[in-house]
Amino acid sequence: MYHDLALVLQHDLIVEWKEHYKEVFGKHTLLLKNRLHELPVFLPENLARLIEATPSEHYDFVRPGAIGTKKSQWLQGSIEGAKGEDVLRAVEEGRFWLSLRALQEWDEGFRQITSKIFDELEVKVPGFETFKHKTGMLISSPGAQVYYHADVPGQSLWQVKGHKDVYIYENSDPFLSGEQLEGIFLGTTEEEIRFEPWYDEFATKVTLSPGEMAHWPLNNPHRVENHDEVNISVTTEHFTKEIRDFYAIVYANGLLRAAGISGSRHSLGAMKYAKMALAAAHKMIYKKMVRSGATAKSPRSFKLDMAAPDFMSDL
Repeated sequence: MYHDLALVLQHDLIVEWKEHYKEVFGKHTLLLKNRLHELPVFLPENLARLIEATPSEHYDFVRPGAIGTKKSQWLQGSIEGAKGEDVLRAVEEGRFWLSLRALQEWDEGFRQITSKIFDELEVKVPGFETFKHKTGMLISSPGAQVYYHADVPGQSLWQVKGHKDVYIYENSDPFLSGEQLEGIFLGTTEEEIRFEPWYDEFATKVTLSPGEMAHWPLNNPHRVENHDEVNISVTTEHFTKEIRDFYAIVYANGLLRAAGISGSRHSLGAMKYAKMALAAAHKMIYKKMVRSGATAKSPRSFKLDMAAPDFMSDL
């Protein structure tokens, strides 16, 4: 498979690129045509093998709750020892989503794909220099939703199978407050944030089909609704120097807010570097505390059981 993939990757993944796209990339919502969905890694038999090879720490198999329930109330499950084709069938016939994380770290094919994507983008967008690349995949049931949330790194969403509606909102009040963003960066707030139905009046709605990719400005809140069909999507994440610096400033602002001190997202000069130092020091201490014995916040409570009516049995 990897030999076939290497041959395919000799040609551009991003197609029909227009020269003026470089002027708006990262500043406005942009829909790009691509050939990702044509790659052999997405053939059903190859997807099944990929699922079977996924390390336990690199997947989430989730039974979401009813619409409106918090993510913390969703059920996490295990697919250990399951056939990949059975997992795909359960997603198609049941109500699940499977998230495969950091594919570029443990799968050679996705390491090549990730490198190819960012190599192309950095050529097409002068000055776009990225690092800390991550690639994930979401395989989700018909009608599944991803609730209103905002992400920390730069994000792109690549549609491989099925269709979905993506609603994208501005990264400012009332759609995303400074305090909410600080909470997301600090990890004290779930990525899901307060949503009001009237927000949709001001959203940019994009319907993604196979062969289309959406990229939007940093931290823009968004939510996703699958059409009535199985969906397969790929997400890519990246940092740039500007994103890293902004992250550190907002992170430090959150620490200062907790101490009763307000801060600006647009710090410059000595204040900027002081905040970056504060953020780095706090994260170092926090990582040591986590390593000293934190447990998983959402333990796996069920396993995939193809003989059960809902494909679930207790662990």
